[in-house]
This record gives sequence, C-alpha cells and structure tokens, in this order.
Amino acid sequence: MARSSVPVDLEVMRILDETHAWTSINYRAAHTGGALVLDAAPLLAADGALDRERILALVELRIAAVPDLRKKMVRAPLGLTAPVWVPDPDFDVRRHVTIREEVVELSSRTLAHLVGADGDPLPQDRPVWDVTFTRLTSGEVAMGMRLHHVMGDAKWAFETLTLFASDTAVGSAAAEAPIALGRPPRTRALIPFRVAVDWVREQPSFRAGWHEYWRKPFDRRVRRMLGRNVRPIKEWLIRRRGLTARYLPPGRVSFVEIPLDAATAVASAHGGSITELLVAAAMRAVDDDDRGLDVALPVSRREKGDRTVRNHVSMLRVHGEPGVPVTELVAAVRKQIRRYVARIESDPQPVGRTVGYATYVPWVDDERFLLGAPLRRFIVIPAVDARDELNLFALSYDGKLYVTAKGRAELDIDGALARVREVLVGELTAAVPG
Repeated sequence: MARSSVPVDLEVMRILDETHAWTSINYRAAHTGGALVLDAAPLLAADGALDRERILALVELRIAAVPDLRKKMVRAPLGLTAPVWVPDPDFDVRRHVTIREEVVELSSRTLAHLVGADGDPLPQDRPVWDVTFTRLTSGEVAMGMRLHHVMGDAKWAFETLTLFASDTAVGSAAAEAPIALGRPPRTRALIPFRVAVDWVREQPSFRAGWHEYWRKPFDRRVRRMLGRNVRPIKEWLIRRRGLTARYLPPGRVSFVEIPLDAATAVASAHGGSITELLVAAAMRAVDDDDRGLDVALPVSRREKGDRTVRNHVSMLRVHGEPGVPVTELVAAVRKQIRRYVARIESDPQPVGRTVGYATYVPWVDDERFLLGAPLRRFIVIPAVDARDELNLFALSYDGKLYVTAKGRAELDIDGALARVREVLVGELTAAVPG
C-alpha cells in the first residue's frame, strides 16, 4: 500500500500523562514494572537454555493485537501542543526484548535486576517498554517487564496485560490478527497542523468548538507551552545543581506473598476491604507520630475498557490518628474513601506525617498464560516518589496476594513489609512500632 494512502495515526497526550515526562527527573521516577514468573518448559530450547528465537517470535505475535505497544512519544515543535503518540515506523521487537544467559534467584534483593529496573531509563525515541527474560534457580523463568507511567496508569497497564496474556495455553501462543496502524506525520513540523485538523473534525459545530476551546483559561495554555520550551534550561539546572540525586535517592524494594483468602478474611473481620486494610497496614508499618500519619491512595476515574484515556487518577490523602488500633484505623480509612468517591464535602482532615502511598489492584482470579507458559507469580514494582518513606503496591492473582514495598534505601523496608504482612494476616492488631 502506498504511503500516501495510509492514514495518519496521531494521539495527543493528555496533560496528566505529560507530567510523567516533564523533566528527566519526572521521567526517571515514573518507571514501573514487574516480574512475571512463568513455567520454563515452553520457553526453553533442547539444551535447557532460553530459546531466543522462539521467545522473540512469541512476543511479536502477542503485541500484534496491542497497538499501543507499537507507538512512541514525539514532542511537538516549539511546544505548541502536548507530545503525541504515533506509530513507530522503525519498530523492532528485538530492541525491546533482552534474554539473559545467567541464572538468578527470585528474591527481594534481585527483584529490581530481574525487572531491569537497575539499568538505564527507557529510551524515549521508541515505545517506552521492554521485557527481560531470566532463568531462575527454581527452574522457572522470570519475565521482567518495564513500562513507563506516561503510557497509562495501573488500571490501563493491567488491561493491557490482560490483552497480552491469555486464559489458555494454546491461545497465548497462537498468532493474533494484527491491528493495523496508520503512519506518523511526515515531519514533526506537521504535528500542530494535524492536531488542529483532528480537533476541528471532532467538534459537532463551530459554536461547540468555540466554547470547548475557551473552556480552559488561555493563560494556562500559554504557560504550558512556555514550560515545554524551557525544558533545556530545566535540564541544565538539574545537572548543574545535582537535583537528580536529591529527588531520586537510592531506593529498596521488598515483596511478600500471602493467601488472598486470608487477607480477605482479616479485612472483613476489621469491617473493611483489602484496600482499606492495606492503607491501615502502611500506617502501622512505620513509626507513629503525634500528628498522625497520612497515606496517599490513588483513585482511578477511568471507565473500564476505555483505552482512549491512559491516566485518570486522583490522589486521596487518608489520615490516621496516632495510637489507634487497626480496627479503628480501617473504619476511619473506609469513611474517608467513601466520602471522597461519593464527592461528599467534609471538614478538612488534620495533616499528619506523610508516609507514602498504598494501592491494591485485583487482577484475575484464574490462572493466566504468557507466551504459552503458565503464569505462576506476579510481583509489581510501583512508580513512586523516591523520597517517600514507604509505598505499597498489592496485586491479587490466582488466589494469592503479592505485596511490594518500596522506600528509601537507608530505611528498614524489609522490617516495614514484615509489619504490613502481620496486619494483613491478622497477627498484628494493636501494636504500634516506635
């Protein structure tokens, strides 16, 4: 098909998405990912090594049905519009897949290495994801997946993974009918023109378009455009003042696996959900404070299946009073969440010491397959503010709850996660550390 007959495929990045790539510090901080532990047999060659060509072929087949994984981010000239997503004409799956020869133990100490999180940031001149395959000492294979937050929030990411995975071994390895992509604009200079043309076409009438454009303050649009143009100055200041080390101090991750039904029973006994119990656990895992403790809770506003909106998360600050037993903490967390979701106005909560954030994502209850291999475990590394004291990401899959803790390297993250586990399984009901 002639290039001129292929339509231009262009998606404007929303402002919330753009913030994750605003500076090099934002970009580095917004890497997320996880280790997916698979049965090894379908991925090994006859000599017991990872079958490189088979793995590459299987990954390419699976992403054929996920067009977002074949798009890259391109910035508009002069910052006239937000960056856009366009098909990568040079997409090559080999640039996104690493297959290691080493054999590694799966542990909190090796998790970042297995995911690839201890390497360089994802290149911005191609789709911002990659996968790394490593054989484990258990005889299984870890598929470490990195994904940048600019592509979407946790809900979007797990919907993408559901498309990538399958509920049958045959289906997960079979070829998918590729979803056709268009082409990028011929040059970056055409991006503002194409954005304007697409926007005008979307408006039902001139009057509706006029009101839609002026719905947002014009000065805010100008400030955003100016902000995009001063990025080189910001980057110079970041290097000059050594801000990367200040805002991205060394971190540590730790994870634990517990039965989902046990955590569900404990949450129910406290009169709450796993999310509410997890927030309470974050407060009980760190030293108490006379001011109380604050934990951020991401609340997704995305409609299920709406992949046109990549990031749509607001952060609720949940406050816990000092010295409160877990049951009372769960009740307080539950009340604050319900009022926030229902948009009920309430008196401002007291401000305590900020701990970090906690979130829970229930994925699927049944076993899934990746590249023809059963998926045994799934541990996620969250995208967080590296200066936080403690952040928790909980994921449920196939009857298990996987909880990952991340925080500054000088803190006792393993000990904090141990206290989180005690709360989730009902072994800690009132004790307050510190």
